[in-house]
Amino acid sequence: MAKHVIRPVPLTRNIGVSTYKMTHLVGYGSPHNRGSYVWYIEGPKQKILVDAGSQVSAGGSGSGAGSIMFPEGRMEPIQTLEQGLAKFGLKPEDIDIIIFTHLHEDHVQLAHKYPRARLIVQKAELDFARNPHPIQQFTYKPEMLEGLEFETIEGDKQIVEGVSVMVTPGHSACGESIVVDTVKGKAVIAGLCSVRTNFEPPAELKVPVIPCGILIDPIKCYDSLLKIKKVADIIVPLHDAENLEVDRIP
Repeated sequence: MAKHVIRPVPLTRNIGVSTYKMTHLVGYGSPHNRGSYVWYIEGPKQKILVDAGSQVSAGGSGSGAGSIMFPEGRMEPIQTLEQGLAKFGLKPEDIDIIIFTHLHEDHVQLAHKYPRARLIVQKAELDFARNPHPIQQFTYKPEMLEGLEFETIEGDKQIVEGVSVMVTPGHSACGESIVVDTVKGKAVIAGLCSVRTNFEPPAELKVPVIPCGILIDPIKCYDSLLKIKKVADIIVPLHDAENLEVDRIP
C-alpha cells in the first residue's frame, strides 16, 4: 500500500474574513483568517498537485471575486507559485498531473502555468464552469478556462496508486475530494472550500457538520462533508489557516 505525504504550498493569506463566509449561517460578526493553497502529493512517481492556485498582488488585489465576496477582510500574498514549488525542487513545468477539487477561480487561476500537466476534473464540474448560472458569476470565471485542455472523469476514481478522488458536490456543481494513502491512514483533501469548523462544529449546535458558506446546494454540501468524515483518518480542510505553517501532512 502506497504511503504518501501531502505538502501544503500556501500562496495567499486572508485576514479578518467573516466566519459565516465559510460556515453557512454560523459566525456572524466573528472574523477569522484563512489560507489559499496548492497541495503537492509527495510519493508517487508522477509529480501531482491538487488545484492550480491563485495569486494576489502586494496591494491585495487578486483575480476579482475576492474583493467583492470578502470586502471586510484583507488578502496578502505569502509567496509566488514558483517560490512555493521551489522548496520541493520543482518548477511548474515539472508537474505531471493537477487534480482540481473544483473550478472556482481561486483554484484554477494559475492553470496556464503548467505546460505539461494533465488537468483532471469531474465532467459535470467542467460543464457547469463553462456555462455557470448567473448567481455563480463571482466564483466561476469561464474565461479562465480558455485554452486549457481538461481530462474529464465521472465519479470516484483512482488516479495513481494511493491517490484517488471521490465526488463531493454542494459547494460547487460537482467538486471532488482527494484521498491520499499515508502512514497514518487516509488523508482527505476536502474538495469544498472549508475550514476546520465545517467538520468540527461547536457542540451547542448539535450537528455533525456545518455546510460551507458559499454553496450551490446546502443539503448536498452537508452530505459531502459527512462523506469525508466517514472516509478520512485525517481531514485537510481546503482553506483553514492551520496549514499555513505546516510542512507536511501527516
